[in-house]
Amino acid sequence: MRKNKKISKRMSRLTVNMMHLGAIMLTFFVMVVLNLMASSSCSQLTKIIADKEKQLADSKVELSKNIVRWDSVKSSVNLERALVVRGMSMNYPKSNQIVRMDERGRVIPSQNSVAVLRRKKQEQERSTASFETRRPYNGIRRVIR
Repeated sequence: MRKNKKISKRMSRLTVNMMHLGAIMLTFFVMVVLNLMASSSCSQLTKIIADKEKQLADSKVELSKNIVRWDSVKSSVNLERALVVRGMSMNYPKSNQIVRMDERGRVIPSQNSVAVLRRKKQEQERSTASFETRRPYNGIRRVIR
């Protein structure tokens, strides 16, 4: 019986050691698989980043080309040339056509804009006065503005 106990003790130690070895091997296998998955996702992200950087570089080149093209178009010489090619003409505004505005969109009173506003107000007053005199008087007096 003693032999059997010794053998069973050895067998139990062996199975415990094998279980430890199996657990270590399983952990190693899981770590290898996780490492491969991380490596794969990193390589995919690297490709995506490279594509986005290429798109950004292309966009910057296109933007610089458009800026140069816009600067050349809005120069006075090229603007006049483009108008002539299309059969159009452009004159600078007269002093009474210029309206100055601030950042909020309100009219800044200047010499010309004040004169224009006064003239429009006087014309409105004249038109309402002539309208009142043309109406027949029927006992009720109303002012329409």
